[in-house]
Parts: sequence; C-alpha cells; structure tokens
Amino acid sequence: MNHAYVDASWHELPDGSGVGGWGLVLRTPGSLPQRFQGQLEAPDNNAAELRAVLEAVRLAPAGEPLSVYTDNQAVIAAVSRGRGGQHLGERAREVMDEAGARGVALRVGYLPRNRRHMLSAHNLANDARRGNGTPGLNSAQADVLIEQRPALTEARVSLRRSGERVTAHVTLDPMSEVPPSAQALLAAVELAQPGEMLLVRRASRVAQALWQRPERALRPAAQATLLSARQAAEASGVQVEFLGVG
Repeated sequence: MNHAYVDASWHELPDGSGVGGWGLVLRTPGSLPQRFQGQLEAPDNNAAELRAVLEAVRLAPAGEPLSVYTDNQAVIAAVSRGRGGQHLGERAREVMDEAGARGVALRVGYLPRNRRHMLSAHNLANDARRGNGTPGLNSAQADVLIEQRPALTEARVSLRRSGERVTAHVTLDPMSEVPPSAQALLAAVELAQPGEMLLVRRASRVAQALWQRPERALRPAAQATLLSARQAAEASGVQVEFLGVG
C-alpha cells in the first residue's frame, strides 16, 4: 500500500488574493520517503489542502491503491463524501477524476499534525508558501533546476511556473540501470503539465544525451525506461529544452 501525508499553508494578501503552499510526504513499499512541495495562488486554505491531495494522486504509482492522510476534516468530507461548497466540490471532483484516470484506488483519512510525516508535510507547506512569488507568465513553460551531487543519494528538483513553485526531493536508486543524473531528469519531466515546455538547467551531459537519444543507454532496461518516458512526454505535448550542464 502507498501512503501520502499532506498539509497546506495559506496567507491572505493585502489585495484580497491569497498565496498558499502545499507539502506532502509519499511512502511507497521498498523506498525511502519522498518529499514534495509547491506554491500556488489559492482562495483559501482548503483549496491549497485539496491541491496537496491532487499532487499526491499525481505522484503516486499508477494502478495502485493510495491512502492519503490529512488533518483537514473539510477535505476528507469533500473527497470521501462529496460534501462542501461549490469550490470545494469542483476541486474534489478534480482529485477523483485524476485518481480514476491513473487507476489509483484512493482513500482519504485523518491523522493529527503532530505525527512525524504529517509534521514534515506541514513544514514543507509553510516553506513553500514563504517562497518568492513567480512572475505571471502567460506562456506554458516552466523553469527547472536540477541539483544533484554524485556522492548523495538524493537530488533536488525545483520547478517554477506561472502562479506556483514546486520542489521535489528525489531519492535516487543506486541499483537502477538508469544513471542517477538521468533519474533526476525523469523526475523533473514527471512534474510537467500537459503541453508545457520545460527549460532545464544543470542537467548532466549524460542525462541530456540519454534523453535526446535513449538508444545510447548501454542496458536494455535503461533504454526501455528512457524511451517510455520520452513517449509519455511527447504524448502529453511536453517538450524539454536544456539551458546548461550540471
């Protein structure tokens, strides 16, 4: 069973609009916990909380059950029982539609904030909300920064698009036939929205070469993984442009 622990943070701005942050910790069998966070424009805290649930569904393995834990009863009622106002209902339906499209059997339950992974999600959400605002760009593009050191088993992928910032802490698998730097790049591509252009900085030469020519991978399993990722990106209209070498 896959588990996600989510929380959100929200602040009303002087002009009446609101800025929010979401955070989540994703646990899958046999892997270390993965942490994600993002900043967004939101009308209230519940909207930011539901965004965290939506991102958990997007980031969890497809075709597998997922339990999402939150300390927000309004979110539980909206997703599990269809209760709440119009804006909550619309966002809850978006969550369920995404779960259905990805074959994720979703369960949403309560867990207090003082539990370890819930507290981590809370801190991630607060940090995301306090981040710098993103300029209001109209083009469907996102700036991506990959930070990875050869000696570490985790990479940091930061993505900025109009209205939000997303940061993923990616656990790298040393046993995978896909090189660690390419694993970090694939994680960045998974954060893209349909039709988006990713402007990627600090991807390694190896990662760039394998993305552009998956057949260059020495191992058949690595070729298959890279080719599948390329095909999925192309099917969603996602493009990748490299702006520098890590």
